[in-house]
Amino acid sequence: MTAERTGADEPGTAGPVATAIVVTYHSEAHIADCLTALRSAGLAVRVVDNASTDGTARVLATRFPTVARTVNPTNIGFAAAVNQALPTVDTDIVLLVNPDCVVPPATARALVALLQARPDVGIAGPRLVGTDGRVAISAHPFESLTSVLASRFGGSLMPVGLRRLLSGRTRRRTYDACRNPGPPVPVDWVSGACMAIRTGLLKQLGGLDEGYFMYYEDEELCWQAGRLGARVYYVPEVEAIHVVGASSRDPSWIWPHLYRSMLRFFARHRRRTYPLVRAAVLLRALLGIGLSVARRRGQHPARGRAWWHVARIALTATASTMRREGRCTF
Repeated sequence: MTAERTGADEPGTAGPVATAIVVTYHSEAHIADCLTALRSAGLAVRVVDNASTDGTARVLATRFPTVARTVNPTNIGFAAAVNQALPTVDTDIVLLVNPDCVVPPATARALVALLQARPDVGIAGPRLVGTDGRVAISAHPFESLTSVLASRFGGSLMPVGLRRLLSGRTRRRTYDACRNPGPPVPVDWVSGACMAIRTGLLKQLGGLDEGYFMYYEDEELCWQAGRLGARVYYVPEVEAIHVVGASSRDPSWIWPHLYRSMLRFFARHRRRTYPLVRAAVLLRALLGIGLSVARRRGQHPARGRAWWHVARIALTATASTMRREGRCTF
């Protein structure tokens, strides 16, 4: 794998206190707003582009020619792309920021200040809101069988009250913290759409786990950080604006990665319940296939393809293969 490296740190950011790593993929519509905010915060910026075929490269070259960037010939996934940029970081704190996320300077400063003031805190994340102002749930307890069944598979078919009951006390308390402004609170994990982490901690962990092409690498990171004694904090006093799923809205691309990552996380950390989660994923995929066949005229064809991919993954996803280290190549 080869990559083209261009650009350098923008002038006027001598001695930045933190470095933002942004991984782009078909991010033409959002990357300018993202980078403008990060540069306004005085952060050093590293961009890794995963073989975008839209106008992302043009925007980077014309509007941000001094921003350091790596251009990959293929899409190597989010975790691997972050790890590419990590050796070039020389600040004590790293911000991982999605290209469809706008982080106001005050938010970046607050996350950095928390890590600087609290040596016990290794990772911090802000409240995430959508472009419509709605609060996104971006802090969570580590997933369990019950939470997956209630959130991933229950969805709109399950009444909100029942989902809340099944989610458990810790999850309800965490979700309430997301909805209600308040002081920083300790949580199990925060969304990788925007998180600050100590550079030394991230390097000690060997970077992000490249066995996750996308999804769950943030939960895995917080799990591993906790094993080293680093605390994870959610900071609802400050916000970042996140356009969810902006890079790709094609379910035949998104869903296979999502469910494979889910299975890998459970195979690694929830071994007793892994067979049940695997069965639930397969059942959901078969239901999706059946519905796509029954509703051929009204069903988006990508959904049917997506569920076929998910079913194949669930059928072949033994616990041992899911636990293996290494980059996802399906």
